[in-house]
Amino acid sequence: MITTARRAVPVLALASLLGGLGTVAASSDAFAATQSRCSVERGLTMGRGHVTSVCTPVYGPGISGAKMVNQHRAVVHCDNIRGQGNAHDIHNTLYGPWKNPGEKSEVTCAIRSTLTGWDQQTN
Repeated sequence: MITTARRAVPVLALASLLGGLGTVAASSDAFAATQSRCSVERGLTMGRGHVTSVCTPVYGPGISGAKMVNQHRAVVHCDNIRGQGNAHDIHNTLYGPWKNPGEKSEVTCAIRSTLTGWDQQTN
């Protein structure tokens, strides 16, 4: 009986320690969805295509045009023309960093690339 009690104490201590670590990890990764109005702005920065994603939090019941957003990021589609005699396009898609509502996510095409499209991703 005493041997069982001695074994149970370290197991319970380990379980409580792991449970506490799981709670800390879950709370740092969890973001509350915020009702936001999102938009995408495009332009040129030193001749390169530049896209900015902006989600502005809005407060109040029943606001039209707003959606629930955890995070957002800008997406840019670029074409890069390679080759001199046999020119060909290389299509690539670049993604900006995930940002919380109220922060800007920016991404720029590479040098010698042409902006062909832009988008915004939310989750």
